[in-house]
Amino acid sequence: MTRIPKPVSTPANSRYNARPEGPRPPPNLSTPLPDTSNVVNQSKLPRPVPANRTQTALQSHQGVSTFNTPATSSTQAVGSSNTGVNHPQGPCPPLAPPAAGRPQAALNLSNASCLTHGMAPEHVQGALQQGQLNSAYSRLGQNGNYSREADKNGGGALAVYTRAVGTQQTSWKSQGHGVGSNDSKVQMILSPNVLQTPNHGWRASSTDNMGKVPGSTTAHQAGLPSNDPLGRAPLWSRQTESGRNRAFNDTVNGRPIQANNEQLHWEKVPLQGNLKGMVVTSQASFDTLMGMNGAQRTAGAAGRGTVPFGTQQVPVVLAQGNSSLLSTLKDAGIADTNGRVR
Repeated sequence: MTRIPKPVSTPANSRYNARPEGPRPPPNLSTPLPDTSNVVNQSKLPRPVPANRTQTALQSHQGVSTFNTPATSSTQAVGSSNTGVNHPQGPCPPLAPPAAGRPQAALNLSNASCLTHGMAPEHVQGALQQGQLNSAYSRLGQNGNYSREADKNGGGALAVYTRAVGTQQTSWKSQGHGVGSNDSKVQMILSPNVLQTPNHGWRASSTDNMGKVPGSTTAHQAGLPSNDPLGRAPLWSRQTESGRNRAFNDTVNGRPIQANNEQLHWEKVPLQGNLKGMVVTSQASFDTLMGMNGAQRTAGAAGRGTVPFGTQQVPVVLAQGNSSLLSTLKDAGIADTNGRVR
C-alpha cells in the first residue's frame, strides 16, 4: 500500500519507503484549487466544482470534503488550531465523468469488514484530540520534508491512506500489511461506512501506485508544477466513480487478500462515528495507549482496555502479530459474527 497518514516504518519484505506519520488537518472550502495555468494541455484538466454545483456534487458522491471536527471530548482543545490542518487543500476535485456505454459499478460494502490505518502509538492521542487523521500536505505544506519523493506524485502527500479488509479474508494479520504494520504500530480500525458519506472524497486502487492517484499515470503529470503536491490535485479527477467502486469491491471480494490495496482519503478521515477499535501487537504499544489520559485496562482480561474518545470508549486489543485480524475483531466484539465492523 502506499499509505496511510504516511509516516511509518516499512516491513522488511517491503521495497517501498514509509511516509510521515501523525494526525492530519481539516479543510478550508474557501481555498481554491491551485493555479494550473502552466499546464500544457488545459483542455484535459478537470475543472473545480462551481459553488452552485456543490450540493449536486455531494449527492453524486463527487467527493467535496466538508467535514467539521469540533472538539468531541474533554481531551480536545477548543478552536480550529487543534485540527492539525496548517495547509488546507480545499475541496476534493470531482471524479471523472462516467465512461459512455460502460456498465456502472455501485459501491458494495457487504463484503467489507473494515478499513485499517497503521500509526505510531505516540500519535494516537493527537489524532483523537483533533478528531481526524490528516494528510501529510495539510500538516507540512508545499515545502514539507516528505519521507519520499513519490509522495509528491499527487496522492501520497494529499491523502490519508487506509487499507480495506474483506469479511472472508481471515489470513489478514492483526499486525497489518505494509506501511504501519510492525509491532511498534497501532492498527486503527475504521468502519467502511465512512466511504458512503456523500461529502467524503476518496479514491481506490487494488495495488501500490507509488504515490500516484488511482486513475493517473506518469504521463498525466507532464507539464504540471514540479515540487508542488497540491499542484497535482487535478489528477484526482482521473478516476471515475464506477472505477473507484470496482477497485474497492474487487479488493474485499473473496478470500485472496490484496495487501497493497489503497484507499486514498482527500486531506482527512474523520474519526467520530468511524473509529471502532485499535489493535496492537506488542506489550509496549499496548502500555503506551494505556498511559493515555482516561485509558483503562479491562479488569480480569489481560491485553484488553479502552481509550476515551468523546462519549465513546474505544476498545484496545493486544494480539499476536500473525493472528487473524478478523478473529481478533470478532473476539473483542469490534466486529459482528460476520466480521463486519460498523
